[in-house]
Amino acid sequence: MNRKTSLLCAFIFLLLTQLAFSWAWSGEVVGITDGDTITVLHSKTLKDVKIRLYGIDTPEKGQAFSKRAKQFTSDIVFGKVVEVHRMDTDR
Repeated sequence: MNRKTSLLCAFIFLLLTQLAFSWAWSGEVVGITDGDTITVLHSKTLKDVKIRLYGIDTPEKGQAFSKRAKQFTSDIVFGKVVEVHRMDTDR
């Protein structure tokens, strides 16, 4: 690879990295629906946004251990400011 190609590749990589981070936002966790779903107050729009935690699957309400899963998630994030990165859109 010549120098121009290397610089172009580096520039494209940095641009894509910047675009990926531009989809992130932060806010305070104001609610816990269950062990894998939280509500975050968007810091700029001041709207509540329901967030499913990517790659996490916990028992749903009414299933065994659902209360413990919800409490665990609450203990970790409730009232804290988190950074949200959109990975996918759930149904």
